[in-house]
Amino acid sequence: MALAKRIKYPSVIERYYTKYYRTNVHNETNNDTLVLVHSNRVCVLMLSERHPILEKSLVINSIESLANINQSMSGKSKRGADYVQPNKLLYRIKCENNENFTICASIKGRLVELNDNIIKTPELLQRKAQGEGYLAILIPSLIDGENNLKVLTTEQDYILSKQSSQIIP
Repeated sequence: MALAKRIKYPSVIERYYTKYYRTNVHNETNNDTLVLVHSNRVCVLMLSERHPILEKSLVINSIESLANINQSMSGKSKRGADYVQPNKLLYRIKCENNENFTICASIKGRLVELNDNIIKTPELLQRKAQGEGYLAILIPSLIDGENNLKVLTTEQDYILSKQSSQIIP
């Protein structure tokens, strides 16, 4: 009996989202965020795989939410949601080694969700960084969606920049 080859199917992120990066968020070195952009313009904000919290497996003491969600938003286009700028402060993450990271929205858009679960269970940022450990969900307008892509770094460029920065002493 022949064994069937295991087929590795692409993840939901690989199938439906395009990865973009915002580097040195809030002017903090290596404080990089990942913005997953869906074809319907919904953007999911996460920590980059190269963020020090993930790369060095830093122990998180606390996560403080610095923003609020407008609970009166409604409808498909989330009317009433707060429209935020890229520098809007969302979270302050305090780690055991006295390192602090400030996470900003990284893009312009309607802030439709902040992940309350990471405040209650900070380990989600590390254990399920590209899943339940997301930071926020934003929906930019058509024009801002295009403008956001101009200021974000593509996945290929991000990887190349990180590789070249490791080579240079």
